[in-house]
Amino acid sequence: MNLPLFIANRTAKSSTSTQSTMVRIATAAVAVSIAVMTITLAVVFGFKKEIYATISDLSSDITITDLSALYGAEIRPIKRSDSLEKVFAETEGVTTIDGYAMRGSVIRSKSGATGIVIKGIPSLDPKSAMARTLIDGTLPRTEESRYKELILPENVATELDIAVGDRVELLSIEEQSLPSRDIFKVCGIYNTMGDMAITIALTDIRNVQKLNGWDYDTFSGFEADVADKYSVEEVAEQLNWNIFDHFEGTENLSAVAASQMYANIFAWLQTHDINAAVIIVIMFVVALFNMVTALLILLFERTRMVGILKSLGMNNRSIREIFLYQAARIVGIGLTIGNVVAIVLIIIQKYTGVIKLDSSAYFVSHVPVSIGVVEILIINTIFAAAILSLLFVATAIVSRIEPAESVKYE
Repeated sequence: MNLPLFIANRTAKSSTSTQSTMVRIATAAVAVSIAVMTITLAVVFGFKKEIYATISDLSSDITITDLSALYGAEIRPIKRSDSLEKVFAETEGVTTIDGYAMRGSVIRSKSGATGIVIKGIPSLDPKSAMARTLIDGTLPRTEESRYKELILPENVATELDIAVGDRVELLSIEEQSLPSRDIFKVCGIYNTMGDMAITIALTDIRNVQKLNGWDYDTFSGFEADVADKYSVEEVAEQLNWNIFDHFEGTENLSAVAASQMYANIFAWLQTHDINAAVIIVIMFVVALFNMVTALLILLFERTRMVGILKSLGMNNRSIREIFLYQAARIVGIGLTIGNVVAIVLIIIQKYTGVIKLDSSAYFVSHVPVSIGVVEILIINTIFAAAILSLLFVATAIVSRIEPAESVKYE
């Protein structure tokens, strides 16, 4: 029989009003703390997942292209050769590699004209992050037949008063010749996520290859997806080494991770990590303070019981276990309540998006949330272990209680 556990359960049922009040406060503190921690991490993970997914739709995890064309729309054709295939095949961690084509153009409507970059891609998944950023219309079709459709960023559509279904004119400047002219249909308009990618229009890659006068195996560059999103920069570095060792073309190719191309966006995300860390530390301190307070009150009000148990021969360790069992009970109830509340709120936000955001400032129209069962279990385990470890230290006061004096305590 576990005597400390038995005594802990019996004393919990015979608590005084003061003890019950402190137990409720401590339980509430634990519940609020774990709920806030879980929701905070869900929001941070959600921001990272949503924004990274949208960035990946625009530029993928890693971009491989000519260095001189990396941050511009200059035409630098690259043939998909056996040499490149060898580079791609020898790079571990890459799941898919697709070519893309780009062209700088002037887009003109009845309301005016502005510069824009037309980016051609092989396909767009209807369930992709880009699809979720559409505020009107549909994604461009990339079926067997070629359709001259494109989606525009919201700010360009607003500036030129363009709506879904409108036809726009693309003017491309050719060296030593008149600008080429082509007509496209606007099939969709997507949210521009603040200042990012405000001049990129997406279309079927065959449209851009035709505008550039390229064959089907000629591209502006290649985009690679990586299985482990935490190792993108390492895979990009390995790609660069493989290009240096095996690529035999004349192009000055380089592999650049999305975190390097959009450094300002990822720096902004890192500030959320700091904010989350501060919130978690504050919540942990609040929970710990309330738990220590509750434990000390329980201990002081049971001073006479401690003295009697010592007189009967129970050692300090066993007596400390009594109060740790009581603390574990409080923590367990608090964790259960906090997790239920947090999970319910996360599910509501995930499927309804009830809490909205200014997309021009936060890059998304609502607060994104994302957290898995494993992450929740890790949070709870670390939180409970840290709290109980520190409470074990606090129960050291038991060794200072003298039986002769404590049995007289009322």
